[in-house]
Amino acid sequence: MNKKDAEAEAELKLLDDIKKNREEIATDSYTTSWREIINLYKDGDIKISPEYQRLFRWDLDRQTQFIESLLLNIPVPTLFFYVDQDGRQEVIDGLQRISTIIRFFAEDIFSKDEIERATAASNVNHLANPTILDTAPIIPSLKGWSAGKLPDKVTRTIKNARVNIVILEQETKPQTKYNVFKRLNRSGAKLSDQEIRNCTSRLVGNTFANKLRDIAAQEYVINALGLSIEKQKTQACEEALLRTLASLFHADKFEHLVDDFLDDYMYVGSETNSLDAEVETRIKKAFLLISSAFPGGKAFKFRKDDGRSSGQFSTNLLDIIATGVYKNVDNLSSADIADKLDTLWETQREKISVCTGSGSNTKAKLKLRLELGAEAFK
Repeated sequence: MNKKDAEAEAELKLLDDIKKNREEIATDSYTTSWREIINLYKDGDIKISPEYQRLFRWDLDRQTQFIESLLLNIPVPTLFFYVDQDGRQEVIDGLQRISTIIRFFAEDIFSKDEIERATAASNVNHLANPTILDTAPIIPSLKGWSAGKLPDKVTRTIKNARVNIVILEQETKPQTKYNVFKRLNRSGAKLSDQEIRNCTSRLVGNTFANKLRDIAAQEYVINALGLSIEKQKTQACEEALLRTLASLFHADKFEHLVDDFLDDYMYVGSETNSLDAEVETRIKKAFLLISSAFPGGKAFKFRKDDGRSSGQFSTNLLDIIATGVYKNVDNLSSADIADKLDTLWETQREKISVCTGSGSNTKAKLKLRLELGAEAFK
């Protein structure tokens, strides 16, 4: 085939790929008012999944500025929903804005008891706790006002403000919904990759994500990993478990980008419920033994020449140690793990350096890490 024919063939393939993938996304769009959004939410026709709702993080300043934007007729970004099996619209992008509106008009939506409980908690991200606005940059006189006390003309202005909606229809394939949600939320509020995976995977199924979360919440898992409270809040423990499982069962799919690798396995795990009873038992036992042998995350830190653990948590050491212990867990005690890890550092320091150093995110180096762990804990 000559160069011209090859270029023509490549062009046809590109156009065909674009057409094929565009056809997998079925959407509709319209413009509505925030009044209608409030009413749909109140009637249960707009849903926010509990896992996603936990990611409402705008502070009072951001919430106040958003209300101010509506009063000033400043255009706001599009909201994205998808239609679930019951025909209800579930939020997949726009959580911060929708939650801000719901909270501001909480007295129109929630019962008196719900509001009293939420107000007592004094949480600025609890939807049933009515907002009392702070000083706004352009309209500082908004400070101290709530929706219930504002003049009717002002609340009507807010509720009648327009917003664009894009709906992902039921016909859209689950994996396409997964990819759309992931991309939209990575360009929005500052969420961790695992927080996005956790919410996104629930478009496919809840079982895998729930099990991952429940195992990550175990004290011995937290102790084994030794991650900070701040890291735990961004679901870093769940991500460490996910990485271990992906390395065990999905390593042949790894190319170069770790985020894509974990995204892919989160989808596969959710679709197939791959965290079955046997895998769950083994992964729990593995982290229980590691926690007992090396509490406070010491197993996953590099060692100095004198044998002391030093530095930050290493995902590359996680690949070696967690998978190695998992594969041999039936024949190990915590004392065995301590001895074998000591031996690994004493005899294989150079090999550890090769597969965990610069350029470690390759299929070959991942394979080397897995082989090293399997052999070390045999």
